[in-house]
Amino acid sequence: MSALRWAAALGNADWHLAAPLLAALATAWHTDIGTVTAGLAAYSLGQGLALPVWGWLADRYGPGRSLRTGLLVAAAASVGSALCPGPAWWIALRTAAGAGFATVTPSVSLYYESLNPAQARQRAFATLTTVTAASAIASPVLADTVLRCGSWRPAFAVIAVLTAVTVCRIRAATRPGPVPPEQARTHGKRPHAAGERCSSAYGTVLGLGAAEGAVMLGLPALLAPALATAGGQASTSAVLVAYAVGVLGSTLVLQRHARVWGPMRLLATGGSTGVAGALLAALVPGTAVLMLSAVLLGTAWSYLHTTLQTWLPRLLPAPARARAASLFSASAILASSATVALTTSLLQEGRHATVFATGGVLCAALTCWTLYVARRWG
Repeated sequence: MSALRWAAALGNADWHLAAPLLAALATAWHTDIGTVTAGLAAYSLGQGLALPVWGWLADRYGPGRSLRTGLLVAAAASVGSALCPGPAWWIALRTAAGAGFATVTPSVSLYYESLNPAQARQRAFATLTTVTAASAIASPVLADTVLRCGSWRPAFAVIAVLTAVTVCRIRAATRPGPVPPEQARTHGKRPHAAGERCSSAYGTVLGLGAAEGAVMLGLPALLAPALATAGGQASTSAVLVAYAVGVLGSTLVLQRHARVWGPMRLLATGGSTGVAGALLAALVPGTAVLMLSAVLLGTAWSYLHTTLQTWLPRLLPAPARARAASLFSASAILASSATVALTTSLLQEGRHATVFATGGVLCAALTCWTLYVARRWG
């Protein structure tokens, strides 16, 4: 299990590592920030497109093989990033790195599927979230350290080495054991009805993923631009750290709550916290308030996301659960990217209240939808 946490932490660290290095990259290659920033978008694009592929491979060949293969791709891309000669190669290699690390989501989800009861699965996902939040906090420290040493290249070399070591520690996973009762029922006398239920479940997974991405990933991503456009450029890094601290602290509490709370109470807690964070940012502008909003949104992510990770793939039969996890994440990533692209111009126009108030309303709608779906989870 520790190797799985390392894989998740490294994927998250690789994503957060690039942003603090953008200025150094632009200076080294004598280009503008916008050109090298395209590498961040390319990373998300590669990740979103590769997720369904890794989900299918994990279901077909097992999570161990899928995870090792993807991490090898990511390690090779990180080596290339450390040696990268220019922005064109940078964008291509960042796309490959995102595609490689995308294997973590479906592979780890399938590993944790063997944990019972559900509370044990959720505690495992909460621990994973704690580790990834810690890696998000550590990544800027690594970036600052290598820049003080005079070069950005060692940062990606460190990621490459640690990823290669993680590959060596991962053992091949076996296929899931006995067919659960809910899957056995889908192989009865009504295959057509089972197929209809499966199609409906895929629609629910994709829809909830897109809704969560637009709200739970999109709103935190807008906090830094909101500060920058409001004249708080010096605090943009701090608000990202505040969000990571919110995720980290709340997941430690969540591990206790998951032992005694049902999924509906966990979802309601996360959703109400998210609504409070979004409305607070809309109604009371200011740097300190946005910091508090970041912590609240981080808490909402912990409770909502880990609960959906724990239960949502169970809408599908066992042979399709890695695909369910990957499609959920892919739709979330693509929806969050679209949300940020569509709303950044509104922030530049000073319409902060509109953006975050709308986010609060959408968060409330997402919470109601998740509670409706969770009725069948018991």
